[in-house]
Amino acid sequence: MSRARAAIAARTTVEKLFEAVFEAFGKTAGVSGGPFDDFFEAASFCRPLCEELGGEIGSDAWYAWQVGEWAVVGDLVLLLQKDHAALEALSKRFGEVVVGAVDVSFEYAHFAVYAGGEMKRRLTLEDEAIDLEGLPLPAERGRHLDDFNEEETDRLWTSYGLPTFEYDPDEGRFVCRQVVED
Repeated sequence: MSRARAAIAARTTVEKLFEAVFEAFGKTAGVSGGPFDDFFEAASFCRPLCEELGGEIGSDAWYAWQVGEWAVVGDLVLLLQKDHAALEALSKRFGEVVVGAVDVSFEYAHFAVYAGGEMKRRLTLEDEAIDLEGLPLPAERGRHLDDFNEEETDRLWTSYGLPTFEYDPDEGRFVCRQVVED
């Protein structure tokens, strides 16, 4: 597995998703970067703007890219998946919203699906405890979720046609936005 990161995907464009994510999370966009042809350049732009990675207090940075019909917004410090109200708001706007987060260093895994303003499914592994909410997804058939982990997050995420979390994304043109507290 690759570096820790979280991502939100919706069937829309990058610009529309960025606009909606900033609104739903109550944030303001600061400095913009890109387009970058590879993820390393996007991560290099974001890293110094993230408070948790040495940036200014209250600052973060998100990157985004288009994957077919899906726009994906991600972060390097695992915060996007934690605001359930914002994710519900995004699903009111875009329909289905898919969320994934992994950090193999801390054995953290998260996968969720929101639709129509509601959480439909959420699975989280944190501190060796698994939390399951909502109804199982078709991709979960025949799987024992007592073993939910980073690989299961990746498998569920890719079942939507999204790129694997196993490696840094290797296709796409990435754009980045600094995130400033309102």
